[in-house]
Amino acid sequence: MESRVALRTAQLQDVNARLSAEIAMRAQTEAALARSEERLQDIISMMPLSLFLKDAESRIVLMNQACEQQWGVCFQDIAEGRDIQHFPSDQSAGFHTADREAFASRSVVIREELVWNAQLQENRLVQTHKKPVFDAEGRPQMIIAMAIDITDSKRNEENLQRSLAQLRELSDHQQTIKEEERRRIALDIHDDLGQNLMVLRIDVSLLHARTAGTHPRLHSHAQRVLDTIDATIRSVRTIINDLHPSTLELGLGPAAEWLIRQMEGRGAIRYRLHIASDAPHLGLDQRQTSAIFRVLQESLSNIVRHAQASEVEVALAQEHDAILLRISDNGIGMQPGDDGKRAAFGLKSIRERVHALGGELRIDSQAGQGTALAIHLPQSRERVADVS
Repeated sequence: MESRVALRTAQLQDVNARLSAEIAMRAQTEAALARSEERLQDIISMMPLSLFLKDAESRIVLMNQACEQQWGVCFQDIAEGRDIQHFPSDQSAGFHTADREAFASRSVVIREELVWNAQLQENRLVQTHKKPVFDAEGRPQMIIAMAIDITDSKRNEENLQRSLAQLRELSDHQQTIKEEERRRIALDIHDDLGQNLMVLRIDVSLLHARTAGTHPRLHSHAQRVLDTIDATIRSVRTIINDLHPSTLELGLGPAAEWLIRQMEGRGAIRYRLHIASDAPHLGLDQRQTSAIFRVLQESLSNIVRHAQASEVEVALAQEHDAILLRISDNGIGMQPGDDGKRAAFGLKSIRERVHALGGELRIDSQAGQGTALAIHLPQSRERVADVS
């Protein structure tokens, strides 16, 4: 009997010792866990990025200092409370909708949201990333979220876009003024220099006719002067057409035909021009006509200088309420890294002209396979109404 009691006592003592050890170990584990949680809290609190946690009911249960500053609130004021008490109702409704979306999608939800900052007395635009967390049974447990204030970057982006738009408007205005000045100079040259040359030619022609058979040397000299005057007249006409082709007044189609004829006479490149049957009714105003003509002129000049092409095809057509211009060649094409070369500056000029008119430019090019430019330009609203 005594031996059994002693054995039982020893067993109980052993069990008590193991329990004491387990209790001590659990206490140590809990203490370590508490220290880890405290360190995690400190890390979260000191992080410059706004972090917060929400429970399954969209209650904020944790918020770091960066988030407090971003929202202009104190966590103690909203702990265990719904944020509807601290934000406008429409904002709170949006927050909760995003929470439900995150739980429903079981994935991270990224949204841009306005957040009222009570201290600054203004709305701040933040980008929130919300990740749902579920328990072992798959039930919603919490949302881990971070918020990035993008107010200033968004304003800077909008300011940049406005500046770019203003620069394009200025560039477009400068191009318009330049085209008007070209037209004025061409008209002045035609009216003044052109007329004076014609008067001079008439006078020299009379002298040339009267000296025939009577003054051979003077007659020969008058002929040389006539030849010089004719060459000067041709040069003046070329200058006038380069400044402002008279065919521009007839529309883009005739102007394109004239330009192609001019290009054909300057080199060995073979040109093909396709103009849709409705070309006389393209619906372009004078500004658009001049701009597209200059785009075509710049494109063909680029091809002559850089493409090493033997064939060029130009197609002009109308599609619904837009003008389509396609320019393609069979040259050497563009290679990676060509953006910084001289040929690229011509393309940049073309792109700016097209964008200033609200159009789109697409460039398709591969080394050794030529280059194709496709321009999509909306018609002017006034002319579209007239055509319709």
